[in-house]
Amino acid sequence: ALAKARAWIADVDEIQNGDHYPCLDDLEGLVAVGRDLPVGLEELRQLELQVLTAHSWREKASKTFLKKNSCYTLLEVLCPCADAGSDSTKRSRWMEKELGLYKSDTELLGLSAQDLRDPGSVIVAFKEGEQKEKEGILQLRRTNSAKPSPLASSTTASSTTSICVCGQVPAGAGALQCDLCQDWFHGRCVSVPRLLSSPRPNPTSSLLLAWWEWDTKFLCPLCMRSRRPRLETILALLVALQRLPVRLPEGEALQCLTERAISWQGRARQALASEDVTALLGRLTELRQQLQAEPRPEEPPNYPAAPASDPLREGSGKDMPKVEGLLENGDSVTSPEKVALEEGSGKRDLELLSSLLPQLTGPVLELPEATRAPLEELMMEGDLLEVTLDENHSIWQLLQAGQPPDLERIRTLLELEKAERHGSRARGRALERRRRRKVDRGGEGDDPAREELEPKRVRSSGPEAEEVQEEEELEEETGGEGPPAP
Repeated sequence: ALAKARAWIADVDEIQNGDHYPCLDDLEGLVAVGRDLPVGLEELRQLELQVLTAHSWREKASKTFLKKNSCYTLLEVLCPCADAGSDSTKRSRWMEKELGLYKSDTELLGLSAQDLRDPGSVIVAFKEGEQKEKEGILQLRRTNSAKPSPLASSTTASSTTSICVCGQVPAGAGALQCDLCQDWFHGRCVSVPRLLSSPRPNPTSSLLLAWWEWDTKFLCPLCMRSRRPRLETILALLVALQRLPVRLPEGEALQCLTERAISWQGRARQALASEDVTALLGRLTELRQQLQAEPRPEEPPNYPAAPASDPLREGSGKDMPKVEGLLENGDSVTSPEKVALEEGSGKRDLELLSSLLPQLTGPVLELPEATRAPLEELMMEGDLLEVTLDENHSIWQLLQAGQPPDLERIRTLLELEKAERHGSRARGRALERRRRRKVDRGGEGDDPAREELEPKRVRSSGPEAEEVQEEEELEEETGGEGPPAP
């Protein structure tokens, strides 16, 4: 036992005094061996602490990047997309992950587990992966652009037809085209931008007719694989990473991703600071001021620049049942009239936007090809980054202002938002009725409405399922009725 303990300590000294910090996998192997030794070892406690802090960092990074119930691993979203050029491969792998059939491994960058122990090889492979991803997405865009548009009435299923993530062919109204891969999807099957709750860079000057500022950009789930945190959040993660005496593949990939994002940001700022682009941005500012000076008494003054703290956003849409439920437990300060008023305000805003569509004119800027082409390339590279950067939004606004408004997309987004709000209000009213019935019965017995809603959680997938689950969790927290009957 003593001989084994001494040999183990020698291994620990060797790995701790190497050229690089030890890898997490190696430390976990040493900890597993050390725990089996019948000898108390001070080094074992130190290694366990190092492994624990490394796992804690990885968990925090996962929460920062990964979407809820994501089918991707942290390492996958941090690395360039290996199969960006093949829509069928990319889509089949995505579907396999969704169904739990795909098992991820460390071959993301074409590296073996041994290669991942060398930081130099990780960086070289990441740079090569970047180039492959860019070439692949260009090829994919060419392929998808040649597919027939689902908005055309003569769309028929063929080998060149777009297929949504649900496996069906998107056709007719309600289809949206991804701005990165140029493929088409059902608006109801994917997460889409919300026109009413889009944060604006400058809330005081965002006006209804400044359509180029509306958040109409759509990236499909095959292209937008993570939450895309802001660069400041990622830098905080990197600072915490520097304190770790352990190396993780995710840490190496995050450093490469951050360098890639900062490099892109530098090129974007340089492009935005050029003389031609500065003049175009100045022209947009003038247009915004002209629109602001026009008297429009029929418009609600606070719309559409709803900041995060705006009561319109907090009290309308899917948040309404939650706010109402929280107030129900204490003194009820939400009168039915106030609830109806807040529900109606979002509907009026949607109707107002719909009525404004015929008035939208464009393009409002003349973008010469010499200016447009570099901006479009920057836009594509920026959309490939799993990071949110303000410069990306600025370039998007310029490109939007240089072309006519996409009325079909705006109309589709409005219809989707109307349907979502209608469904949210119906769920909110159903939850309220359940609460009232429970109060009338004194909180005893099982609620039949709960049993009706229970299969929906099993059947549903996507954002609606998450909303139903959140609402039912809230019901359990606020009301406290027992678990459903088996």
